[in-house]
Amino acid sequence: MSHQVTPKTRRSFIGHLRAAIARLSPTEQRVVEVLLADTNHIAQSSAMAIAQAANTSSATVVRTTQKLGYPGYNALRNDVIRFSMQEPLSATDTGGAPVDAAPDVMDHVFLTAVEELQTASDTLDRQQFADAVEVLDAAQKIVFIGSGESSMPAQEAALRFMMYGRDAVAPTDVLQQQFGARLLTSHDALVAVSYSGANKHTLEAVETARISRVPVIGITSTARSPLAELTDMLLVMASPTPVSEPLIGRIAHSLVLNGLNQAVLRNQQPQAFGPSDALADVFARTLTEQQDK
Repeated sequence: MSHQVTPKTRRSFIGHLRAAIARLSPTEQRVVEVLLADTNHIAQSSAMAIAQAANTSSATVVRTTQKLGYPGYNALRNDVIRFSMQEPLSATDTGGAPVDAAPDVMDHVFLTAVEELQTASDTLDRQQFADAVEVLDAAQKIVFIGSGESSMPAQEAALRFMMYGRDAVAPTDVLQQQFGARLLTSHDALVAVSYSGANKHTLEAVETARISRVPVIGITSTARSPLAELTDMLLVMASPTPVSEPLIGRIAHSLVLNGLNQAVLRNQQPQAFGPSDALADVFARTLTEQQDK
């Protein structure tokens, strides 16, 4: 299933372009690079001007903007004009201020992280999020899939859901991921976490789940990816700068997974939620044993 995410702010627009560039052809990437070089200039530029700057044709510019989710170049330019009227372009919008310009390295790191996480939030499609919450709320079993650096957010999410009485797992072995996905039914749910949206093992598990028509929720940093084509709901959180993109992506994915957990909890279904006394006893014993070591 194809998903398009419409940027809501200048920063999410820049993040949207950056997230999509890896999935474009070399010629289309040049078009995006021209757009990113000076977003203010887009408002005064025609498709022909962008094409000349990218050493390509106007048709390629139009095709590129369509792949970015717009009907054509004019629609993209209208969005940029709207952003320009709403908010000025800051130094960090196009790549961040130099580290030595900040009074302290950690000030710079945290400031950049806060701004990029806000962009990730702006990029997230709230309707897709609401649809995902509905699916997870109704699911009898939830399998979280993530490989490499995406494995930890998936495992943390499974633990959060399991703590509140849900049947949730996050297998780390790739074969267990595929077997677990194959055992799901249309009454369950699969949540696939992948920064690039192109992880081979994750895609294989998703394709396995789709055989049984399992609802698939994808969490990634780009809407232009193989994962996006396979999911029923796509939660995209893009980053506007290359400075700490993978790190911010992992944090953003953990946050949206936590958001899904919190949103499902709000439905207050006693039969599904709330750690039982027995579960609380298990936690208490485990903590006591750890403290005694």
